[in-house]
Amino acid sequence: MTLTDLHSAGDEATAEFANLPFVTELRSAEALSQRLGFPVVPNRIRVKPGRSAIVSWSREAGSRLGGLEDWGWTAVVTSADKLGNIRRRAARHNETVTVHECSEPRSAGVTGSVLLSGSVAADSKLGKEAARAIARLNGEIDVIGYNPGRRVLLKHTPEHSGVCEFIRIGTRSQQHLVETASQWADWGLPTLPVESFGSEGTAVRSPWWGTGDLETTPDLAMTEEVGVIIAELHRHTPAEVVSGSTPSPLEQAEDTATLLAQLLPEAGNTVQDIVRTLRLRIGHESLSGAAADGGSRAIHGDLSPDQVLVGHSECRIIDLDRASVGPVGMDLGRWVAACRRRTDEDGTSLEDGFLDGYRAAGGVDIDVEAWAVWAMLVTAVEPWRTCRPDWQQATRQAINAAQRALAANVERMSK
Repeated sequence: MTLTDLHSAGDEATAEFANLPFVTELRSAEALSQRLGFPVVPNRIRVKPGRSAIVSWSREAGSRLGGLEDWGWTAVVTSADKLGNIRRRAARHNETVTVHECSEPRSAGVTGSVLLSGSVAADSKLGKEAARAIARLNGEIDVIGYNPGRRVLLKHTPEHSGVCEFIRIGTRSQQHLVETASQWADWGLPTLPVESFGSEGTAVRSPWWGTGDLETTPDLAMTEEVGVIIAELHRHTPAEVVSGSTPSPLEQAEDTATLLAQLLPEAGNTVQDIVRTLRLRIGHESLSGAAADGGSRAIHGDLSPDQVLVGHSECRIIDLDRASVGPVGMDLGRWVAACRRRTDEDGTSLEDGFLDGYRAAGGVDIDVEAWAVWAMLVTAVEPWRTCRPDWQQATRQAINAAQRALAANVERMSK
């Protein structure tokens, strides 16, 4: 099968899964740029099959205007009421929503679909909160991340000080980030302070800190230190944690396997086999996510080397949005899976150094390999969600890596 055939097959599977027109166009930089009239790169897509789909995009370097103007969204909606709401909310902020003139593909499973685009400020769920927060900022603003209808991440350089800060604006209260960062500080764990600004509670700020992260600047000594820090985090029990519980890891694996089987039908049997093995290997947890291996503990929830800022021989662990109570294997598995995606010596060093530090500090003894497989599986759909042109190849590689890891571990245990 040629590369063209692979992409065609992937587009067909995507269209069938979404049950909506234009979805394959949303994931294509070329098609989306033609539709918008300027060069863009799609960043992340979210699909509700048969109902709606939305993708965030950013302008390519040569066509950038600066600030919020470089980011936006394009969506497919099937509800006339929803289209009306989007337009009305955008109009309140003097923003325009473009409804693209296009004929709906005959193969589409849902009729009456509309393709439309807008700016961050025209985001029907986030635009109001973004406008409120940005009105309080005085200085240069750069967007560093945007998830339509959920959050926008900014780098803000105030005019009066020139000292950069990180701004996060969401559609809901961000108080959990304030409380979690404060709790980590009380526990002596290195993170960055988070404080609310504005009366709505939907925006928070943190210092802009460090010279990079462990993903881009691997450091063995720092990696071992992170392992020690996470072992200390895992000593804290649910009664001490301000956040709630994480979703069941097995339910996450099952949901991901279902999606992968829809996007890559030929991988359906393989991913279901992986899930069946995971039920046996990490299935001691209850559906609430409590781990038999050491019990539920405080966890980061989304741990990986790019979540560790480094600078001046120190580190800060950031992005505590998923910090909660859950199986410690989720942290270890995500870290190991992220390291193995590198397939280089630094990846091996990051994995081994972290686990050495974790174990030396008395971290919980669990089936790390099984949890790494779990993380490989639940993140295997990310190349599709992030609109990578080579998503099929990348996803197959992740599935195959999970399958090989299980097989190798079984072989080691049988010796």
